[in-house]
Amino acid sequence: MSSQHITLSEPLIRLVDTQVKTGRFKDASAAVQEAVWSFFVGPVSPFEEYRVTAEEVEKSAKRDLGAIKSDRKAGRLKPWKP
Repeated sequence: MSSQHITLSEPLIRLVDTQVKTGRFKDASAAVQEAVWSFFVGPVSPFEEYRVTAEEVEKSAKRDLGAIKSDRKAGRLKPWKP
């Protein structure tokens, strides 16, 4: 990774510092990198982040829902009461 030096305006510096102080980012570099990535490239797809396809997620969801339905029919699930 290459190192680049940038200059931010005072309002942006305060905004970045606030994000770092809240604990959302480890440091100012991470906050700026996230902002630049989101602006120019767009948010990362959750499928890409976890290295799965939408079809794999749908297949897994259908399997899990099928297991829940069969457990419900067999009486192995207790009714949920808040």
